[in-house]
Amino acid sequence: MYFDLSITIDRPPGDVFAFLRDKDKFPQKPGSPVLALQQTTPGPPGVGTRYREVVQMLPFYRGVILSVITRFEPGAHLEEDFAGAGMKGHLAYTFLPEDGGTRLIQQETLEPQGLLRLFAPWIERSLSRQLHHRLEGIKQVLEAGWVVAGAS
Repeated sequence: MYFDLSITIDRPPGDVFAFLRDKDKFPQKPGSPVLALQQTTPGPPGVGTRYREVVQMLPFYRGVILSVITRFEPGAHLEEDFAGAGMKGHLAYTFLPEDGGTRLIQQETLEPQGLLRLFAPWIERSLSRQLHHRLEGIKQVLEAGWVVAGAS
């Protein structure tokens, strides 16, 4: 599966980057598939930083996803590889200045593993909606004035 989404956010690229860089610190909306998210390596985020995420993928399936940052260019690019909960993939964010704000581009590949491959069409439809909803939520939180620590 491949997802390519984008949204314009009325905040500078450094703020949007810092918000996603600190993904373990921002609020999860009710109904989010993310039940818990924590950084598992010490120090500030950068290439090699690891995370552990507990997700509710399907109504009957809860799993753990482990991820690692593979590209870290403040204000420009943030990428990670992830695996677990019956899937593996790659997530890439690009932050482009646009009209005083940021065009946030999210590109993601996802490969269901094992028995989850049987649910691939349903997962793709469901995840497409969830990813779009998540970008809208990020936009709302940032444009409402979320204070971003260490933003440039």
